[in-house]
Amino acid sequence: MSEMALVALAGTVFGVAGTGVGGLLGVAMGMPSPRALACLLNLTGGLMIALACFKMLPNAYALSVPMGLAGMLLGLAMTLSLDALLRRRMRALQPAGTEDGLARAGLMVAAGSALHNLPEGLAVGSGCAQAPALGLALAAMILLHDVPEGMAAALPLRASGVGAARALAMTAASGVPAGVGAAAGLVLGGVSPDMLALCMGLAGGTVLQVAAEELIPRAEALESFWGSSLCLTLGVALGSAVSLIV
Repeated sequence: MSEMALVALAGTVFGVAGTGVGGLLGVAMGMPSPRALACLLNLTGGLMIALACFKMLPNAYALSVPMGLAGMLLGLAMTLSLDALLRRRMRALQPAGTEDGLARAGLMVAAGSALHNLPEGLAVGSGCAQAPALGLALAAMILLHDVPEGMAAALPLRASGVGAARALAMTAASGVPAGVGAAAGLVLGGVSPDMLALCMGLAGGTVLQVAAEELIPRAEALESFWGSSLCLTLGVALGSAVSLIV
């Protein structure tokens, strides 16, 4: 099997595993307590911030400061635009108090997870182009990040009457774009040092935005308990350690 096929397969497996596990948890036992979910979100957010700040972006700037910075800004802009679009669509498609609205809400969360997985897969491919260990660490990060998203998609689908098997299949499928992004990142990252810097910067900007704009605020809204903030600190520490290792 070629290197690109292996990277694409790894991205797909990690992406589908994350959303699939989350979907399975959502189908089987529902959402965990707000405190537990807040801790999970903050732990993942801390990991993402540390890997972006201490590994992905420094590696991009070491190759080319202008291209790395351009990639980071592009990643931020793309993800912010996507989030704004999804929020508008959610408001338009989710009539309050209707089962149909719940189903559409679940579909929109799954769609958002799928779209986020594309640039995050790009991070995996770009990381593999620089160091296989970095790509593997980023793939594991995507898996962790996708678990609560899979749960958030499965719960409204089940509440609206969608069957368990179908809800699980839909949430798991939202992880597939990670494989597409991983293959694209590997190809683009291998073109030239400037292109690798752009890809790593774009992936770093995407990861930072997801952590700072989605995961951490959502955790704070769920639970202000100090343990949640402790998980954020722990996530940053673990991410820093991983950055030193890979």
